[in-house]
Amino acid sequence: MLQPSVIASRLTAVLAFGLLLVWCRPMQAQTGGELESYQRRLERLFERLDRNGDRRLTPSEVQGHPYLQRHFQRLDRQGRGYLVPGDLTPANPAAYGERARQFFTAADRNGNGVIDHQEADGYPWLERRFNAIDSNGDGGISREELMNLRRRQAGGS
Repeated sequence: MLQPSVIASRLTAVLAFGLLLVWCRPMQAQTGGELESYQRRLERLFERLDRNGDRRLTPSEVQGHPYLQRHFQRLDRQGRGYLVPGDLTPANPAAYGERARQFFTAADRNGNGVIDHQEADGYPWLERRFNAIDSNGDGGISREELMNLRRRQAGGS
């Protein structure tokens, strides 16, 4: 049996990658295979967290998983007090590009088309990887640089 700390670190990695898939898709359509693979990974993650096997994640089951704890109410779109597997993904694949645009727009507070260090302060995963994502070293992250990160993590070009 995996230790809770191992599960938490794997969850964080899966969620971070999943969020990048969601946020970094504005310029490239997601293929059916990529979407299916992503959904399978989310399903496995959901099953690991669903300790009682009732196909619902309650606030107590997501304890120790910062992303899910912080965003539980937002993900629980219907206000039921629990999450089902469909709550962990956008309602349809077309929503990925819109969510990516919304994320970038929200993060780029001054609207100059680049996320700088100060603007990245509200996004811990972005702060930690800022210099790696800023591939041209100009002190800012463009949409294309976020796309490149997603491609690298997915094993693409």
